[in-house]
Amino acid sequence: MIKIAFFDTKDYDIELFDKYNKDYGYEITYLTSKLNSETVMLTKGYDVVCVFVNDKIDEETMKALNENGVKLIALRCAGYNNVDLKNKGGIKVVRVPEYSPYAVAEHTVALLLNINRKIYKSYQRVKKYNFSLDGLLGFDVHGKTIGVIGTGRIGKAFIEIMKGFGTEIIAYDLFKDEKAEKEMGFKYVELDELLDKSDIISLHCPLTKETENIINKNTIKKMKDGVIILNCSRGKLLDTESLIEELSTGKIGGVGLDVYED
Repeated sequence: MIKIAFFDTKDYDIELFDKYNKDYGYEITYLTSKLNSETVMLTKGYDVVCVFVNDKIDEETMKALNENGVKLIALRCAGYNNVDLKNKGGIKVVRVPEYSPYAVAEHTVALLLNINRKIYKSYQRVKKYNFSLDGLLGFDVHGKTIGVIGTGRIGKAFIEIMKGFGTEIIAYDLFKDEKAEKEMGFKYVELDELLDKSDIISLHCPLTKETENIINKNTIKKMKDGVIILNCSRGKLLDTESLIEELSTGKIGGVGLDVYED
């Protein structure tokens, strides 16, 4: 029987994996701790480790996994930047091939509308029987310029939704999809032009050496005052310290985050 050590477990993980495991009969041990060099001793005797985004499989951890006889690392996420693939030895690594691009794109739009229309702030006021409209003014998204960094499946799904708002879409990507550009009616520009012209910037790119901290103190200075930044991709695309600093000055008008650095 295949034995699986399941790290960083949440209640919904147990519910879903137990449901689908009825068809396979694997022996799953659910652990709330995250996998790293300090907890890797827990993998001894297991064939598979199942991990998530905050588990850290660095060189030291990978070496111990090999010594413990682990044959497979199964990632419950699409990203794999937390895994040292150079030193995986005889271990195979698999990941989620993709999420629903529409789910992520729609969630990004939900964050935008929440920020713009002060939905959460107004909700909290009403709970306290405060029905004042002061400070709740938003703006029309219609007619605004949306800058999309990353035009993969999720980026294109986001563009499709935002076109319905009557916005102008500009995009930046190292690998341009010129067919989509023509068919969907957006325009590729250089990064500096996107930063300069966009009222709203949304990140939909993978985390690589080229994109890590792509939003930083220098790039923020090139943006419009009051720009809204959305990130439903990878936390380290944003430099956190610079983000907090520029939020406090008002340079950035709002930030919608589905992910956070580290």
